[in-house]
Amino acid sequence: MVCNSGTSLVPTVSGAGHRFETVGLYDGLFVMQDTESRTLWNHITGDAMYGPHVGESLGPVGNMLQMSAEQALAIDPNIELAVSTRPYNKGNRPEADAGGRYRPSNKSAELSSMFIETLGDEDARLPRMTMGLGVVSERLVRFYPMDLIEENGAFVDDFDGDMVLIFADPTTFTPAALFVDASDAVLGEREVRLDTGGVVRMGVLYDQDGRRLDVERPQQLFSRWYGFSLTFPGAEIMSQ
Repeated sequence: MVCNSGTSLVPTVSGAGHRFETVGLYDGLFVMQDTESRTLWNHITGDAMYGPHVGESLGPVGNMLQMSAEQALAIDPNIELAVSTRPYNKGNRPEADAGGRYRPSNKSAELSSMFIETLGDEDARLPRMTMGLGVVSERLVRFYPMDLIEENGAFVDDFDGDMVLIFADPTTFTPAALFVDASDAVLGEREVRLDTGGVVRMGVLYDQDGRRLDVERPQQLFSRWYGFSLTFPGAEIMSQ
């Protein structure tokens, strides 16, 4: 898909709930505005961009992870599932593999002229539409291109002193990141095997004895390079 970014924000400004709507584009990304104060907000960082609430933020408060319903239930059997009644645009749907799963499209996407006209000074280190996983902390921002993730399947990276597992989920083919106590990983058909004996299966981390462990995830964003780099200028790029 061309558009591929999202974070979890709280629609509360100065202690009061606000209503938000999409009002335009900036740097090729949609901009939100609350109807009460007319402040403009960045939909990825949650920061106020222009208006009376500049200096405030809506988050982010968590990750907007892409997963199947099966994975969501494995992570939390009591989770509530919301099913949309809106028709799906099958004309934009990618081809399914032999297992009936859909891979995210990355090769033929283009940005329309309407979006291009709003772009600022782009970071030309990667092609504009490169898809990948961006990982963000207070001190470090790093982008993992999708081609690198697909080539390696799974690997462990030192992210600001913490070991983070980067992998292409074997069920959804989307990239994901979580903190692990390991130094190497191998992607299997349905799981990621760590050199400690632990495994990640359906988004759940287990130790070598099969005990389920608490999962900590860094702030992460599955996104296009142009949007990520304009939102986080100077981001590091992971390479071989």
